[in-house]
Amino acid sequence: MSALKALDLTEVLKDAPIGEWIALSKDRSKIVATGKTLEETLEAAKAAGETGPIVTKVPPAGTLIL
Repeated sequence: MSALKALDLTEVLKDAPIGEWIALSKDRSKIVATGKTLEETLEAAKAAGETGPIVTKVPPAGTLIL
């Protein structure tokens, strides 16, 4: 079994809006949509032509992620 390789998204996420939902392209190369809600973000991604985006919420500033 091979180990999973860590993916560095630093450059892609550098301008991600703090505290909002973001949708990444399937190849994880760019942010295709953002929104205040998950539904808004998925609708915007669909409107941008991205089907099945990778979606996550950017944590608020000062949040400790372990």
